[in-house]
Amino acid sequence: MDKRKLYISVAGIAILIIGVMLSRLLSSTGSEDIEKEKAETVNRFVVRTKEVHQETIKSKIEITGRLIASEQVDLFAEVSGVSTYGVRPFKTGNTFSKGEVMLKIDKGEFIRSLASIKSQFSSLLAQVLPDLKLDYPDDYAAWKDYLLNYDIDKNIAALPEVKNEQLKFFLTGRSIYSNYYSILESEERLSKYVIRAPFTGSLTETFIDQGTLVRTGQQLGEFIKNGTFEIEASIAYDQLSYLEKGKKVQFTDVKGSDTHEGTLIRINNKIDPTTQLVKVYFQLNDQRLRSGLYLNGHIESTTFEHATILPIESLVDQTFVLVAQNGKAIKKKIEVHNQNVNDFIAVGLKDGEKVIIDKKNSAFEGTEVIEM
Repeated sequence: MDKRKLYISVAGIAILIIGVMLSRLLSSTGSEDIEKEKAETVNRFVVRTKEVHQETIKSKIEITGRLIASEQVDLFAEVSGVSTYGVRPFKTGNTFSKGEVMLKIDKGEFIRSLASIKSQFSSLLAQVLPDLKLDYPDDYAAWKDYLLNYDIDKNIAALPEVKNEQLKFFLTGRSIYSNYYSILESEERLSKYVIRAPFTGSLTETFIDQGTLVRTGQQLGEFIKNGTFEIEASIAYDQLSYLEKGKKVQFTDVKGSDTHEGTLIRINNKIDPTTQLVKVYFQLNDQRLRSGLYLNGHIESTTFEHATILPIESLVDQTFVLVAQNGKAIKKKIEVHNQNVNDFIAVGLKDGEKVIIDKKNSAFEGTEVIEM
């Protein structure tokens, strides 16, 4: 009986040991398979690709810019006084023809002051005439006629010509010339009380209203020329050979519905050292346009044979792309042309090659890939 129990106990222990060993063996085998699958999965990447189809491509120089008025002036007050409107209200959007009165500043006080100065000058001339008659009889008649025709309500006339140096010294000593030029200066200042349109255009900003007390140096508004605009754009230095002054370019607005012809009028001689871009300027004459509008245009440049257009994300180290070949990423050298923000023209690929268009670097070469 004791032997039987012993046999049963030994058999049970043996079965238990065999079970544990089998369990560990199975667990080990399954873990190795899982790790192997994980290793295979980790080393393979899903990528987006674009199949190459070579063609003849006419490259274009893209031009984008914002319209600015070709002539624009900031209006400032050079005198002080209360403002009044000219031929029409001094309001944003109003148009004035060249020479029209845009704004007037009350000049009553200044006119009275100028009349007083002119009257004093008339008295000064009358005082020197007796001396001229005695000492300079040859010049007396000219100065007498000048005084007889002198009118304080009109702009002062030029003084009689003096060739005698002694007479010049005499007149200078009597302050004739200093008073004359003082009146000229005041008459010039009087013209500042009336602000006229320097060219045909419109007000884009105004900072005063009817009856505003204007102070010297105060900004009154902004005035731009109508119908004539410029576009400032930047192009690569190596594209300058396709441009020359007078070249015509067709521009479209953001909607692409209207076309406007522009003419290249200036090319900056300075290159931006950071971007290696050059600023160019086009002039557009069109009454439909408005300052601040963005326009797009292009200039046809070089024709490339056996080329394809690729997104900029596919470019690696400026002159390479990664091609999906036999399940691996292969680095391939190409010719890069007309690179811009979104894409570029690639030469040196073959039809049917699949270029990886995800953003990658050189370290991705040799990696196993799965095409999306």
